[in-house]
Amino acid sequence: MEEKIKVSLPKTVLDILKKDCQDFRLLKENGQPNMNAFINTLIVNLYEEFSAHEEKLHEEIREAIFKLPEAYKKQVFNDFVKILSKRGEGVFEKKQSATISFKPTKSSKRAIEYIDKVLLKNETVSSFYRRLFISYSQRLKNEREKIIYKENYDIIKKSISKGQAVCITTTSGGVYNLASVYDIAPARDELFNYVLVYNDKSNHTLRLATVDTVLTLSDKAFIPEESKELFKRQIECGAQYPIYPTDKGLIKVKLSEHGKYLFKKIYLYRPVPISIEDDIYTFNCSRNQVLYYFERFGDSALILSPKKLGQQMRDFHYFALKKYRTIYNKD
Repeated sequence: MEEKIKVSLPKTVLDILKKDCQDFRLLKENGQPNMNAFINTLIVNLYEEFSAHEEKLHEEIREAIFKLPEAYKKQVFNDFVKILSKRGEGVFEKKQSATISFKPTKSSKRAIEYIDKVLLKNETVSSFYRRLFISYSQRLKNEREKIIYKENYDIIKKSISKGQAVCITTTSGGVYNLASVYDIAPARDELFNYVLVYNDKSNHTLRLATVDTVLTLSDKAFIPEESKELFKRQIECGAQYPIYPTDKGLIKVKLSEHGKYLFKKIYLYRPVPISIEDDIYTFNCSRNQVLYYFERFGDSALILSPKKLGQQMRDFHYFALKKYRTIYNKD
Protein backbone atom coordinates (compact mmCIF):
# COMPACT_ATOMS: atom_id res chain seq x y z
CA MET A 1 0.00 0.00 0.00
CA GLU A 2 3.08 2.24 -0.01
CA GLU A 3 3.19 2.40 -3.83
CA LYS A 4 1.89 5.48 -5.59
CA ILE A 5 -1.48 5.29 -7.30
CA LYS A 6 -1.64 6.85 -10.75
CA VAL A 7 -4.96 8.17 -12.09
CA SER A 8 -5.79 9.46 -15.56
CA LEU A 9 -8.46 12.16 -15.57
CA PRO A 10 -9.61 15.24 -17.51
CA LYS A 11 -7.23 18.18 -17.14
CA THR A 12 -10.14 20.42 -16.14
CA VAL A 13 -10.76 18.16 -13.14
CA LEU A 14 -7.09 18.19 -12.17
CA ASP A 15 -7.11 21.98 -12.36
CA ILE A 16 -10.06 22.07 -9.93
CA LEU A 17 -8.25 19.74 -7.52
CA LYS A 18 -5.11 21.88 -7.58
CA LYS A 19 -7.06 25.11 -7.12
CA ASP A 20 -9.07 23.68 -4.22
CA CYS A 21 -5.91 22.46 -2.53
CA GLN A 22 -4.59 26.02 -2.58
CA ASP A 23 -7.89 27.76 -1.75
CA PHE A 24 -8.79 25.33 1.05
CA ARG A 25 -5.32 25.88 2.57
CA LEU A 26 -3.95 22.36 2.64
CA LEU A 27 -0.37 23.55 2.56
CA LYS A 28 3.08 22.29 3.44
CA GLU A 29 5.22 24.08 6.02
CA ASN A 30 6.85 26.08 3.22
CA GLY A 31 3.45 27.37 2.10
CA GLN A 32 3.26 25.24 -1.04
CA PRO A 33 0.08 23.21 -1.79
CA ASN A 34 0.16 19.72 -0.27
CA MET A 35 -1.58 17.80 -3.06
CA ASN A 36 -0.85 14.38 -1.56
CA ALA A 37 -2.52 15.31 1.74
CA PHE A 38 -5.40 16.93 -0.15
CA ILE A 39 -6.11 13.88 -2.35
CA ASN A 40 -5.93 11.46 0.57
CA THR A 41 -8.27 13.66 2.62
CA LEU A 42 -10.71 13.86 -0.29
CA ILE A 43 -10.75 10.07 -0.66
CA VAL A 44 -11.24 9.39 3.06
CA ASN A 45 -14.06 11.89 3.40
CA LEU A 46 -15.92 11.10 0.17
CA TYR A 47 -15.56 7.41 -0.69
CA GLU A 48 -18.34 6.15 1.61
CA GLU A 49 -20.90 8.67 0.33
CA PHE A 50 -19.78 8.09 -3.25
CA SER A 51 -19.99 4.28 -3.02
CA ALA A 52 -23.36 4.45 -1.23
CA HIS A 53 -24.73 6.61 -4.04
CA GLU A 54 -23.36 4.16 -6.60
CA GLU A 55 -24.95 1.21 -4.82
CA LYS A 56 -28.27 3.03 -4.70
CA LEU A 57 -28.14 3.49 -8.47
CA HIS A 58 -27.29 -0.19 -8.91
CA GLU A 59 -30.28 -1.17 -6.78
CA GLU A 60 -32.54 1.02 -8.91
CA ILE A 61 -31.21 -0.77 -12.01
CA ARG A 62 -31.96 -4.16 -10.43
CA GLU A 63 -35.51 -3.05 -9.71
CA ALA A 64 -35.92 -1.70 -13.24
CA ILE A 65 -34.88 -5.00 -14.84
CA PHE A 66 -36.74 -7.20 -12.34
CA LYS A 67 -39.33 -8.35 -14.91
CA LEU A 68 -36.74 -9.38 -17.49
CA PRO A 69 -36.07 -13.10 -18.05
CA GLU A 70 -33.41 -14.38 -15.67
CA ALA A 71 -31.04 -15.19 -18.55
CA TYR A 72 -30.85 -11.49 -19.56
CA LYS A 73 -30.73 -9.81 -16.15
CA LYS A 74 -26.99 -10.13 -15.49
CA GLN A 75 -25.97 -8.92 -18.94
CA VAL A 76 -28.41 -5.98 -18.92
CA PHE A 77 -27.31 -5.03 -15.40
CA ASN A 78 -23.63 -5.06 -16.36
CA ASP A 79 -24.35 -3.00 -19.48
CA PHE A 80 -26.20 -0.40 -17.43
CA VAL A 81 -23.38 -0.24 -14.87
CA LYS A 82 -20.81 0.33 -17.64
CA ILE A 83 -22.89 3.18 -19.03
CA LEU A 84 -23.29 4.74 -15.57
CA SER A 85 -19.57 4.46 -14.86
CA LYS A 86 -18.88 6.67 -17.87
CA ARG A 87 -21.47 9.36 -17.02
CA GLY A 88 -19.98 12.78 -16.64
CA GLU A 89 -16.99 11.90 -18.78
CA GLY A 90 -18.76 12.95 -21.96
CA VAL A 91 -18.47 16.57 -20.87
CA PHE A 92 -14.72 16.19 -20.83
CA GLU A 93 -14.14 13.73 -23.66
CA LYS A 94 -12.76 16.35 -26.04
CA LYS A 95 -10.71 18.07 -23.38
CA GLN A 96 -7.07 17.43 -22.66
CA SER A 97 -6.39 14.56 -20.29
CA ALA A 98 -3.91 14.59 -17.42
CA THR A 99 -2.38 12.24 -14.87
CA ILE A 100 -2.16 12.61 -11.12
CA SER A 101 -0.17 10.40 -8.74
CA PHE A 102 -0.66 10.17 -4.99
CA LYS A 103 0.79 8.05 -2.22
CA PRO A 104 -1.56 6.59 0.41
CA THR A 105 -0.95 7.87 3.93
CA LYS A 106 -1.44 6.28 7.31
CA SER A 107 -4.79 8.05 7.71
CA SER A 108 -6.08 6.85 4.32
CA LYS A 109 -4.73 3.29 4.41
CA ARG A 110 -7.95 1.73 5.71
CA ALA A 111 -10.17 3.55 3.18
CA ILE A 112 -7.94 2.71 0.22
CA GLU A 113 -7.71 -0.96 1.22
CA TYR A 114 -11.53 -1.09 1.46
CA ILE A 115 -11.84 0.48 -1.98
CA ASP A 116 -9.33 -1.98 -3.41
CA LYS A 117 -10.84 -5.12 -1.85
CA VAL A 118 -14.58 -4.31 -1.82
CA LEU A 119 -15.56 -1.48 -4.13
CA LEU A 120 -13.50 -1.98 -7.29
CA LYS A 121 -15.35 -5.07 -8.51
CA ASN A 122 -15.23 -5.02 -12.33
CA GLU A 123 -13.20 -1.86 -12.96
CA THR A 124 -9.63 -0.64 -12.69
CA VAL A 125 -8.16 1.40 -9.84
CA SER A 126 -7.69 4.40 -12.13
CA SER A 127 -11.31 4.20 -13.35
CA PHE A 128 -12.75 4.23 -9.82
CA TYR A 129 -10.69 7.19 -8.64
CA ARG A 130 -11.35 9.05 -11.89
CA ARG A 131 -15.10 8.76 -11.30
CA LEU A 132 -14.64 9.77 -7.65
CA PHE A 133 -12.65 12.89 -8.61
CA ILE A 134 -15.10 13.82 -11.39
CA SER A 135 -18.01 13.49 -8.95
CA TYR A 136 -16.18 15.77 -6.52
CA SER A 137 -15.36 18.36 -9.19
CA GLN A 138 -19.00 18.66 -10.30
CA ARG A 139 -20.16 19.95 -6.90
CA LEU A 140 -20.33 23.59 -5.84
CA LYS A 141 -17.12 24.89 -4.34
CA ASN A 142 -18.56 25.43 -0.87
CA GLU A 143 -19.83 21.82 -0.93
CA ARG A 144 -16.35 20.64 -1.89
CA GLU A 145 -14.91 22.56 1.06
CA LYS A 146 -17.31 20.72 3.38
CA ILE A 147 -15.95 17.42 2.06
CA ILE A 148 -12.34 18.36 2.73
CA TYR A 149 -13.17 19.57 6.24
CA LYS A 150 -15.85 16.97 6.89
CA GLU A 151 -14.73 16.06 10.42
CA ASN A 152 -14.79 19.62 11.76
CA TYR A 153 -17.95 20.44 9.80
CA ASP A 154 -19.82 17.42 11.26
CA ILE A 155 -18.72 18.17 14.84
CA ILE A 156 -19.82 21.81 14.56
CA LYS A 157 -23.20 20.95 13.02
CA LYS A 158 -23.79 18.35 15.73
CA SER A 159 -22.96 20.88 18.45
CA ILE A 160 -25.50 23.29 16.93
CA SER A 161 -28.26 20.67 16.80
CA LYS A 162 -27.59 19.61 20.41
CA GLY A 163 -27.11 23.13 21.73
CA GLN A 164 -23.62 22.44 23.05
CA ALA A 165 -20.73 24.86 23.41
CA VAL A 166 -17.40 24.08 21.75
CA CYS A 167 -13.73 24.96 21.96
CA ILE A 168 -12.34 25.98 18.56
CA THR A 169 -8.69 26.51 17.68
CA THR A 170 -7.61 28.04 14.38
CA THR A 171 -4.63 27.49 12.13
CA SER A 172 -3.35 30.97 13.05
CA GLY A 173 -3.25 30.10 16.76
CA GLY A 174 -6.58 31.59 17.81
CA VAL A 175 -8.56 29.94 20.61
CA TYR A 176 -12.32 30.29 21.08
CA ASN A 177 -13.08 28.58 24.37
CA LEU A 178 -16.66 28.08 25.52
CA ALA A 179 -17.85 29.25 22.09
CA SER A 180 -21.40 28.97 20.79
CA VAL A 181 -21.84 28.43 17.05
CA TYR A 182 -24.84 30.04 15.40
CA ASP A 183 -24.41 28.38 12.00
CA ILE A 184 -22.06 27.43 9.18
CA ALA A 185 -23.13 29.44 6.16
CA PRO A 186 -21.81 29.68 2.59
CA ALA A 187 -20.92 32.98 1.00
CA ARG A 188 -23.54 34.35 -1.39
CA ASP A 189 -21.17 33.55 -4.28
CA GLU A 190 -21.03 29.91 -3.05
CA LEU A 191 -17.23 29.90 -2.78
CA PHE A 192 -16.42 29.26 0.87
CA ASN A 193 -18.11 28.42 4.18
CA TYR A 194 -18.07 30.62 7.27
CA VAL A 195 -18.48 29.59 10.91
CA LEU A 196 -20.47 32.19 12.85
CA VAL A 197 -19.35 32.07 16.47
CA TYR A 198 -20.38 33.89 19.63
CA ASN A 199 -17.49 33.96 22.09
CA ASP A 200 -16.32 36.28 24.85
CA LYS A 201 -19.37 38.58 24.50
CA SER A 202 -18.88 39.28 20.79
CA ASN A 203 -19.58 37.81 17.35
CA HIS A 204 -16.80 36.24 15.27
CA THR A 205 -16.65 34.98 11.68
CA LEU A 206 -14.21 32.18 10.78
CA ARG A 207 -13.48 30.54 7.45
CA LEU A 208 -14.15 26.82 7.77
CA ALA A 209 -10.73 26.16 6.24
CA THR A 210 -9.04 28.07 9.08
CA VAL A 211 -10.62 25.91 11.81
CA ASP A 212 -7.93 23.57 13.12
CA THR A 213 -9.66 21.62 15.89
CA VAL A 214 -13.14 21.48 17.40
CA LEU A 215 -13.88 19.99 20.83
CA THR A 216 -17.46 19.57 22.04
CA LEU A 217 -17.95 20.74 25.63
CA SER A 218 -20.51 19.72 28.24
CA ASP A 219 -21.58 23.36 28.65
CA LYS A 220 -24.75 24.60 26.99
CA ALA A 221 -24.44 27.01 24.08
CA PHE A 222 -25.71 30.55 24.59
CA ILE A 223 -26.11 33.38 22.07
CA PRO A 224 -27.90 36.63 23.04
CA GLU A 225 -30.84 37.66 20.88
CA GLU A 226 -29.03 40.76 19.65
CA SER A 227 -26.14 38.61 18.38
CA LYS A 228 -28.56 36.16 16.76
CA GLU A 229 -30.19 39.01 14.87
CA LEU A 230 -26.80 40.23 13.64
CA PHE A 231 -25.87 36.71 12.49
CA LYS A 232 -29.21 36.30 10.73
CA ARG A 233 -28.74 39.60 8.93
CA GLN A 234 -25.15 38.64 8.05
CA ILE A 235 -26.23 35.39 6.38
CA GLU A 236 -28.92 37.16 4.40
CA CYS A 237 -26.48 39.80 3.14
CA GLY A 238 -23.31 37.72 2.73
CA ALA A 239 -21.81 35.42 5.38
CA GLN A 240 -18.26 36.51 4.53
CA TYR A 241 -18.96 40.06 5.73
CA PRO A 242 -19.35 40.36 9.53
CA ILE A 243 -22.03 42.77 10.72
CA TYR A 244 -21.25 44.60 13.96
CA PRO A 245 -23.53 46.36 16.47
CA THR A 246 -22.22 49.64 15.05
CA ASP A 247 -23.57 48.73 11.58
CA LYS A 248 -26.85 50.49 12.23
CA GLY A 249 -28.94 52.48 9.80
CA LEU A 250 -29.59 51.97 6.12
CA ILE A 251 -26.99 52.61 3.43
CA LYS A 252 -28.03 54.66 0.40
CA VAL A 253 -26.03 54.64 -2.84
CA LYS A 254 -26.75 56.71 -5.94
CA LEU A 255 -25.91 54.99 -9.22
CA SER A 256 -25.44 56.56 -12.63
CA GLU A 257 -26.68 54.73 -15.72
CA HIS A 258 -23.23 53.20 -16.10
CA GLY A 259 -23.33 52.33 -12.40
CA LYS A 260 -26.59 50.46 -12.90
CA TYR A 261 -25.00 48.55 -15.76
CA LEU A 262 -22.02 47.63 -13.57
CA PHE A 263 -24.33 46.59 -10.74
CA LYS A 264 -26.06 44.09 -13.01
CA LYS A 265 -22.80 42.84 -14.48
CA ILE A 266 -20.56 42.49 -11.40
CA TYR A 267 -22.01 39.61 -9.40
CA LEU A 268 -19.14 38.79 -7.02
CA TYR A 269 -19.74 40.23 -3.51
CA ARG A 270 -22.75 42.20 -4.75
CA PRO A 271 -24.97 43.38 -1.85
CA VAL A 272 -28.72 42.88 -2.18
CA PRO A 273 -30.75 46.12 -2.09
CA ILE A 274 -33.86 46.22 0.07
CA SER A 275 -35.33 48.92 -2.16
CA ILE A 276 -34.61 50.78 -5.41
CA GLU A 277 -36.10 54.20 -6.10
CA ASP A 278 -34.96 55.72 -9.38
CA ASP A 279 -31.16 56.10 -8.96
CA ILE A 280 -31.10 55.41 -5.19
CA TYR A 281 -30.28 51.88 -4.03
CA THR A 282 -30.85 51.17 -0.32
CA PHE A 283 -28.96 48.43 1.54
CA ASN A 284 -29.10 46.94 5.04
CA CYS A 285 -25.79 45.06 5.01
CA SER A 286 -22.23 45.36 6.30
CA ARG A 287 -20.60 48.72 5.61
CA ASN A 288 -17.41 46.94 4.59
CA GLN A 289 -19.33 44.99 1.97
CA VAL A 290 -20.60 48.23 0.40
CA LEU A 291 -17.09 49.73 0.43
CA TYR A 292 -15.38 46.70 -1.12
CA TYR A 293 -18.04 46.27 -3.79
CA PHE A 294 -18.62 49.86 -4.92
CA GLU A 295 -14.99 51.00 -4.81
CA ARG A 296 -14.70 49.47 -8.29
CA PHE A 297 -17.39 51.79 -9.64
CA GLY A 298 -15.47 55.07 -9.38
CA ASP A 299 -17.76 58.08 -9.90
CA SER A 300 -20.55 55.78 -11.13
CA ALA A 301 -21.57 55.12 -7.50
CA LEU A 302 -21.88 57.74 -4.76
CA ILE A 303 -22.57 56.78 -1.14
CA LEU A 304 -25.13 59.28 0.15
CA SER A 305 -25.54 57.91 3.67
CA PRO A 306 -24.33 57.29 6.26
CA LYS A 307 -22.02 60.30 5.98
CA LYS A 308 -19.01 58.56 7.56
CA LEU A 309 -19.17 55.73 5.02
CA GLY A 310 -19.32 58.24 2.17
CA GLN A 311 -16.27 59.98 3.59
CA GLN A 312 -14.39 56.68 3.72
CA MET A 313 -15.10 56.09 0.03
CA ARG A 314 -14.07 59.67 -0.77
CA ASP A 315 -10.76 59.21 1.05
CA PHE A 316 -10.14 55.91 -0.74
CA HIS A 317 -10.37 57.58 -4.14
CA TYR A 318 -8.59 60.74 -2.98
CA PHE A 319 -5.44 58.95 -1.86
CA ALA A 320 -5.48 56.81 -4.99
CA LEU A 321 -5.70 60.02 -7.04
CA LYS A 322 -2.72 61.52 -5.21
CA LYS A 323 -0.56 58.50 -6.03
CA TYR A 324 -1.61 58.51 -9.67
CA ARG A 325 -0.74 62.21 -9.92
CA THR A 326 2.84 61.53 -8.80
CA ILE A 327 3.17 59.14 -11.76
CA TYR A 328 1.15 60.88 -14.47
CA ASN A 329 1.19 64.55 -13.39
CA LYS A 330 3.41 65.62 -16.31
CA ASP A 331 1.09 63.96 -18.80
